[in-house]
Amino acid sequence: MSSYRLKHIEFLGRQTSILCQNENGPCPLLALSNVLLLRGSITIHADISTISFRDLTSLIAEYMLDRNSAQDVNQQQNLADVMKVFPKLNRGLDVNVRFTSIDAFEYSEDQVIFDLLNVRLLHGWLADPQDAQSREIG
Repeated sequence: MSSYRLKHIEFLGRQTSILCQNENGPCPLLALSNVLLLRGSITIHADISTISFRDLTSLIAEYMLDRNSAQDVNQQQNLADVMKVFPKLNRGLDVNVRFTSIDAFEYSEDQVIFDLLNVRLLHGWLADPQDAQSREIG
């Protein structure tokens, strides 16, 4: 079972925990968790130094269900769909970027979790410094 190391920081004048990446993954889980932790939407006690995937996703799911308790049929279907996505958070999500803006993506079921948690999904790339050097040489 995966577990994630926690780092305790001061953010906007308050103490909070953030998750650290382990072995290069899974980025969507870390991003969602850290946004929610920094917002104060979810909390992890300062005495805890690691958290399991199961405990972390339970914490996020509980927040999401509390936040989206409306009885609207579409909302309930979105919640049911997203609950199926939670196991994928341990390895990553399928999202396909569009290059028209930093927040443009092709629709996929995997993205609904960001909407239900009110987390804006953005994409971007960093240029490899070696690419700039090869253009200067060439």
